[in-house]
Amino acid sequence: MVNLQDPRVLRTRQLIMESFRELLRSRGFESISVKDIAQKATINRATFYTHYEDKYALLEETIEQAFRGMIPEDVANAKEFTGEVCDQLILLTYRYIVDFYKICRMDSKSIAKIVDDKIKHLLQQTIENIFLKGNIHQMEVNHHLKIISAMTGSAIYGAAHCWLKDGEMDRADFLVNVVHSYVMNGIGLHLK
Repeated sequence: MVNLQDPRVLRTRQLIMESFRELLRSRGFESISVKDIAQKATINRATFYTHYEDKYALLEETIEQAFRGMIPEDVANAKEFTGEVCDQLILLTYRYIVDFYKICRMDSKSIAKIVDDKIKHLLQQTIENIFLKGNIHQMEVNHHLKIISAMTGSAIYGAAHCWLKDGEMDRADFLVNVVHSYVMNGIGLHLK
């Protein structure tokens, strides 16, 4: 196991990730091999495998790091799921999807499922963490927070994904308005 606090380890992992991102921009995920990533990062394959199990593990970490990096500090530290927090999550999810699908040439259904599942999970975790920091002390409500978070994250992700697929990329404000009402009304019903 590598020491993730070691500056050399951090530099190597960053180099691997940057090389991987560059390769994703220029070709499809399926055509990228560990050998390609290692060559681009100017490391050997053994070094790659010291840090990552395979290119799928690297993909998952890349997705997570990029998504978490897009979450504004006020959303990450929010103690209540407000309308403003909802709007920011809708926009950041949409922007993330656009970046990944357009910039990284998401032309494979198998990678699309990995990306979709990971983003949904991260969005659900983010929403659940906000709920848990809030003043929700009712046992019944706490028991259902995971389900409410999953539904809320799925609604946001599903709408943003649909918006991208329908080619409405220049109308993110309309997406926010539609999803905001749906999500906030749904949360209001469940957290009473």
